[in-house]
Amino acid sequence: MDQCQVEQTISRITQLPGVQGILVLLDDGQVLRTTFDEEMTQKYTRLILQFALLAIASIRDADPQNELNYCRVRSDKREIVVIPDQKWFIVVVSNMDAEFRQ
Repeated sequence: MDQCQVEQTISRITQLPGVQGILVLLDDGQVLRTTFDEEMTQKYTRLILQFALLAIASIRDADPQNELNYCRVRSDKREIVVIPDQKWFIVVVSNMDAEFRQ
């Protein structure tokens, strides 16, 4: 996927109802792209990276032939989807208030 396709995909996702923001992170925590402000970028980077790395390790520990394709966590207020690749993660945070639910 080239840079133009990545930008188009991010733009399309951010236009979906309820989407609060997107992060693209390297596996070392470096932020490649964000639609959040600095404070929220740091918060989600710190928390989601730890969570994603733990989820990946847990799947591998349970079955070394298996790997995590994506992880989705939903609470009353937020839904966070993490899509890992070999070197980076895409994180999508959505608002789960009733007005945005489909």
